[in-house]
Amino acid sequence: MAAASPPLLAFELRISLLDVAPEVWRLVRVPHDIRMDRLDHVIQAAFGWTNSHMHQFHLIDAKGGIKGYVGRPDPESIGDMLGRRPPTQDETKRQLKNFLAKPGDRIGYEYDFGDSWLHSVELVAMHPQSSRLAPAVCLDGAQSCPPEDCGGPPGYEQLLETVANPKHPGHAEMKEWLGDFDAVAFDLRATNRALARCRV
Repeated sequence: MAAASPPLLAFELRISLLDVAPEVWRLVRVPHDIRMDRLDHVIQAAFGWTNSHMHQFHLIDAKGGIKGYVGRPDPESIGDMLGRRPPTQDETKRQLKNFLAKPGDRIGYEYDFGDSWLHSVELVAMHPQSSRLAPAVCLDGAQSCPPEDCGGPPGYEQLLETVANPKHPGHAEMKEWLGDFDAVAFDLRATNRALARCRV
């Protein structure tokens, strides 16, 4: 008698950008067995990042510390070679279900090691599925993603203050650099059009 296939599940993830106010967040539904490299693409599309910088996932311990990493292993990493940090697990060989099992479980996601945009990825709900989800779907969210290369959360805070103050000496230059950027805008339809191009 053949063994029963494991159930297909949809994971609802609340992904929030840390150290940024007002909070930038997305509620995304993905297959529970999505590969971690593809989850990276989903996060990028959901937030509107350009995927032009390096990234890694953080595995979180019970005290909130980092106990491991998932990403693109670098055999020349000094930290890995000297044992100063756990070796990075290959994101192309690991699935989301390997790290999240029940609502409340979470991992971290870091994008752009220079600006260090840190995200919390929390499993908030699990739904049985009759077939595997395709594509990923954004259910809700708030606020625009910060512009790339603006200096991380501190730089973004300074940017917003500069734009809000017409008397600031850098106001005109910053407005020109930003173009039509709207910090409070969130377009659910456009987000889902971007997600539709992601392979899950």
